[in-house]
Amino acid sequence: MTDTRNSEHWAAQNERGNRLFLGITTLMVKYLPAFLMKPCIWFVVLYFYLTAPKQRRNIARYQARLQAAFPQTALPETWPVFKQFVAFGEAVCDRFAVWQRKIRYEDLVLEDPDDVYAEIGNRNQRGQIFVCSHFGNVEVCRALVSHHQGFRLNVLVHSRHAQAFNEALNKAGADKIQLIQVTDLDASLMMELNKRIDAGEWLAIAADRVPVRGEKTVAVDFLGAQADMPQGAWLLAALLKTRVNTLFCIKQNGRYHLKLRRFLDTTDWKRGKRNEEVAAAAQQFAAALAQECAQNPLQWFNFYDFWKDESHG
Repeated sequence: MTDTRNSEHWAAQNERGNRLFLGITTLMVKYLPAFLMKPCIWFVVLYFYLTAPKQRRNIARYQARLQAAFPQTALPETWPVFKQFVAFGEAVCDRFAVWQRKIRYEDLVLEDPDDVYAEIGNRNQRGQIFVCSHFGNVEVCRALVSHHQGFRLNVLVHSRHAQAFNEALNKAGADKIQLIQVTDLDASLMMELNKRIDAGEWLAIAADRVPVRGEKTVAVDFLGAQADMPQGAWLLAALLKTRVNTLFCIKQNGRYHLKLRRFLDTTDWKRGKRNEEVAAAAQQFAAALAQECAQNPLQWFNFYDFWKDESHG
C-alpha cells in the first residue's frame, strides 16, 4: 500500500519543469524583449495550470486560509489561483535573469532597519545565518554575492529532486555561488560549516519545508491551522552558536524588495532548553512568514499539500 503522506512530500513530487521547457525559458529570458515576455509566460503557465489539479487545490486552500486569517488581504477578484501560477512563472524567469545579469543589486530596493547589510563581508567576525523560505524569490537576493566582493554565501539546498532546473541554472551562470546539498547534517558537514562560519562566511537555509526524510519537524500555527515546519535551520544555528537573520525578497510593483531583519541575537541555548527554544523560533518564523503572505499573497510558492489536508481527508 502506498504511503499517501510520503507521496505528497514536496520532494517526492515529479519535477514538472522538464529540460525542454527550461531550455525555452532560458532562451526567452536571454533574447525576448520585455513586452513579449508576459504573453509567453502566460502561455507556458497555462499548460502547467491545466495539467496540475493537485497544485490548484493546494493553492486554493492556501488562499482560503490566508483570507480567513487576514480578512483584509487583497487577492485578485478574478482567477486568483491562476494568477498565483503566473506569479511563479515570472519568478522562475527572474531567477534566470539574475544569473544573466539582467537583474543586478542596483535594481533591488533594500529594506534593512537593523543594518544587517553592514555586517556582510566583514571577514573579521564570524559569519551568520539567513533563514529564508519559498515565498517571494530568494534567488534574486544572490545579486548580493556579485555586488559585495568580500561576501561569501553558502546556500544549503535539498535540490537533487530538481536536477533539470539546477542544470539549467548552472548553464545560466549559477555556479558562481556555493550550493551545498544537504540530506542529513552529519558530523563532517557540521565541521565544514563551522569552519566556514569561523572564516566569516554566511549560510542561507530555507525554514519552511520539512526535511526530505520527514524527520525533525515541529508543529506550528500557520494561517490559523497546524502545519509542520523543519527544525533544521534552528538546530543548525544552535550548533553553530551564531546570529540568525530573516531574508525575504519580494516583488512589488515590478521591483524586488530585499528585506533583511535581525531574528535571533543568540542561539547559544542550554541543551535542556533547546527543544523549547527551537519550537519558539519556528513559531516566531511562521508568524513572520504569515505577515509577509498577507502583504503579498500571490508570492507563496509552496504548491504541495502544506497542511496535509488530503492525507487527513
